[in-house]
Amino acid sequence: MSVLDIPLRKALQLFYAPQSSRRSILKKDIRLDRRKDAGGSRSQGGDFYLPFWSDVKKHISGDNDLTQLTDGRIASNRNFKRLYPLLKDGVLELLSAKLRWSNEPVEIIPQSVHGNLRIEDLGGTIRIRDALHARVRGEYTRVVYPYFSEEPALSEEGGRLGLWVMQQALTELDPSDVRIIDPLRRTFFSPQMTPLQGNEEAVLREKYRLLIGEWEHLKRE
Repeated sequence: MSVLDIPLRKALQLFYAPQSSRRSILKKDIRLDRRKDAGGSRSQGGDFYLPFWSDVKKHISGDNDLTQLTDGRIASNRNFKRLYPLLKDGVLELLSAKLRWSNEPVEIIPQSVHGNLRIEDLGGTIRIRDALHARVRGEYTRVVYPYFSEEPALSEEGGRLGLWVMQQALTELDPSDVRIIDPLRRTFFSPQMTPLQGNEEAVLREKYRLLIGEWEHLKRE
């Protein structure tokens, strides 16, 4: 994964990770990229969180129960045993206590939401993929993007940066409809609960510039 083409959730993780953790993640990605360039495979078995996120959509739409789906995932792949139950509990609490979608008719719009924020002068792109797109009671929509990282927790500033990126990348949507959830901490961020302060672009650009610089330095090493 080049930091010049990076998912939003990983960008947020790297922006706020302790230096030692950030360097370790970047070095691992550089090694994988070099292995791919040498003709090998970069794959690590796909996106660890993708099956869980797919099950969340089924649960919200009422097609299935997230607890049962999670149990099935763990039975089929023991690598899910530790984190999936924690993610499941966090999502269920968010839905019932904070997002307040429980007992409300929710329609999952089949087309997931995708978008890119291109930062030309830095030569980088921050990607949003597979954001959940829901229509609640047939009255309003929500676009929910998950932050899954164990560490660090998504801070208030990080939440604002993520919301700003979503609003810039998903221009066809109402900016007030975007949400970011951090299931492991049972927290969520919205423009209403976490109002943008107007400095998000400047903060993000500086953090992204420093991240690219560190990545380029490690590549030279």
